[in-house]
Amino acid sequence: MTFRRIFISMVFCSTLALCLAAQDARGGFRSHPVRIPGGSNVFVYGINDSGEMVANYTDAAGTNHCATITGNIITEIADPKAVGTGPGKGTTCFGINNAGQVVGAYSLDVFSNGFAYTGGQYVDIVVPGATAGTVAVGLNNIGNIVGYYADDVTTHGFLYVVQTNTYGTLNMPGASATLGVAINDSGLTTLQWLDLNGVRHGGTFQAGGYTPLDVPNSLQSAADGVNAQGQIIFRAKDTSGIFHAYLYSNGTFTQFDVANAADTHGFGINSSTQIVGAYNPARDPTTQIGFEGHF
Repeated sequence: MTFRRIFISMVFCSTLALCLAAQDARGGFRSHPVRIPGGSNVFVYGINDSGEMVANYTDAAGTNHCATITGNIITEIADPKAVGTGPGKGTTCFGINNAGQVVGAYSLDVFSNGFAYTGGQYVDIVVPGATAGTVAVGLNNIGNIVGYYADDVTTHGFLYVVQTNTYGTLNMPGASATLGVAINDSGLTTLQWLDLNGVRHGGTFQAGGYTPLDVPNSLQSAADGVNAQGQIIFRAKDTSGIFHAYLYSNGTFTQFDVANAADTHGFGINSSTQIVGAYNPARDPTTQIGFEGHF
């Protein structure tokens, strides 16, 4: 279940949020498409410092598939415990670290379980108390994992600490729902959350402190990947209904778009500021094509 893609609501810059200046650098961003033979709706969610990417795509039946991409080598990752075929079924992946470990989720009859993949081995990531599914979304080079889970009340973010084999809950103060998205080796974690009115916001968590953080002048906003330098990728919907991607660095949001795209969604970033995501071609706004790019 690709909850990360559909967790969308309206957002505005509130007094709780950091409403910062945005810089437009669309002309300085260069990218190329990432396609998977036989696959459609390609979303590239993560990239590590070696340039290895992790991507999701669907087949003709709508079943979700996951693969890593290194140069021209595409390696499928398919959790053997995944149940069913068709829309919403299969294996999805979101995060990859420098060791090539991958995290994501696989479908059950109704909900999803999270997993971590290392060297051909799949290990379940299931938060205690999760009664309606767990999704692992990001991990760092230490092996700590963030994501989200649902209980009988709402959706919570989580942080799994590998050294102690423990799960902690992430709840942005004032949120009706929270998702953990990415984490770097310093523990800086990106969040997406909904307020009590169903408005979507971005934010961060580190050392016990929560910081709301939104793209200025946007209708929707989401924080996604974070690299070792603390640079964060955002995506946001403007007042014309167009999605743009943003690089947040040193207190400034810089907009970037894939050339000739109807919408651009940024998701992941590595230490060399290589950025990955997906875009809708203007000629076919119903299709998603992955991309890798840089400034």
